[in-house]
Amino acid sequence: MRVLLVLLIVTLAIGLIAGTLMAIDAGYVLVSWSHYTMETSVWIFIAMTLVAMGVFYALLRFSLLLLGSDWRFNEWRRQRRNQRARRQTTRGLLSLAQGQWRRAERMLTLSADDSDTPLINYLAAARAAYEQGKMDAADEWLKAASQSTKGAELAVGLTQAELLNSRGQKEQALAVLLTLRKQHPKHAYLLKLLVKTYLDLEDWVALQDLLPLLRKSSKIPAEKIRELEENVHLQLLERAAHGHAARKDSVTSALKHLYQEIPRNSRYSLAITRRYIELLKEAGEEKLAEQELRNALKYVWHDDLISLYGALNGDDPNRQLLFAEQQLQERPNDPVLLLVLGKLARREGDLEKAREYLQTGLRIKGLNELHAEMGQVLLAEGDETLACEHFQLALR
Repeated sequence: MRVLLVLLIVTLAIGLIAGTLMAIDAGYVLVSWSHYTMETSVWIFIAMTLVAMGVFYALLRFSLLLLGSDWRFNEWRRQRRNQRARRQTTRGLLSLAQGQWRRAERMLTLSADDSDTPLINYLAAARAAYEQGKMDAADEWLKAASQSTKGAELAVGLTQAELLNSRGQKEQALAVLLTLRKQHPKHAYLLKLLVKTYLDLEDWVALQDLLPLLRKSSKIPAEKIRELEENVHLQLLERAAHGHAARKDSVTSALKHLYQEIPRNSRYSLAITRRYIELLKEAGEEKLAEQELRNALKYVWHDDLISLYGALNGDDPNRQLLFAEQQLQERPNDPVLLLVLGKLARREGDLEKAREYLQTGLRIKGLNELHAEMGQVLLAEGDETLACEHFQLALR
């Protein structure tokens, strides 16, 4: 429609200029050949020339058709158009890469019909239109891309979802991706976009449902999947802890159920185990937290976890101390474990045992925390002078 309007305006302008010139001076042309002459005005001569060229072109095409060579002429014209379209497409893509959105859109759409790859032209034109804020034009080029190439629905849909995501229209992008997923359930890039959209929407439940399929994908790095899985389970634990604030038993039940539902290889990761225990403690379930952490320490060991274990008030302090002492058999030179043992022994009132554990830990490594705990033990024993020395060492 736009092209027709431009052609109409150009035709009217040419007619107006030609009429003005004819009114000023008709001109004179004399053609002489042998004994024959022809006199006429410039404008009639031009018209006769154009008619003669048209007749010559028609006769040439008719002759080629009779000789069976018209297909060669058409092939030549087609190749010329394709070459011109390739050059324009290249210029359009360069303009797109350089951020010249308006020029890129014009070059890519003008060459699309004669291009070998109209799908690429229209998809790139849609992105150029989007960058200019022309949303209607972007949708128009996406529609043209879908109609230009059979089986292009996936490429068009992915581009549309990317543009919608860029506009902040997350729900619309999700709808497009879910429709595409029905036909392409294992497409790696589609899954990647789906994960990104779910993350933006903070739909952790949907991401949890998607995890089994992501694990089977060979094109997504395992490390990325582990990071995503850990993040999803952490967010679900947080939601469970703060979603049932009115009822303590609901929080505890939700947390415990969620933790048990997490796959074993993720459940006993440092981040998930630590946060699960911290949330139980925040909910006032220290006894349960101690039991859960005691079980988890059989599968995952970290200084943060054993330190957290020492800070919990379990149901049976003596059993808590006994468990920590059993771990010392496998880790006799672990200063953090010795610190925890010192704390637990002091809590039990066995100051002599606490001092022994702390002295052993200090011989291995002079941690500030060991000095601080030793100061507490010595203070409880009444040795204030030596206690002050350890408190000073703890502050270094």
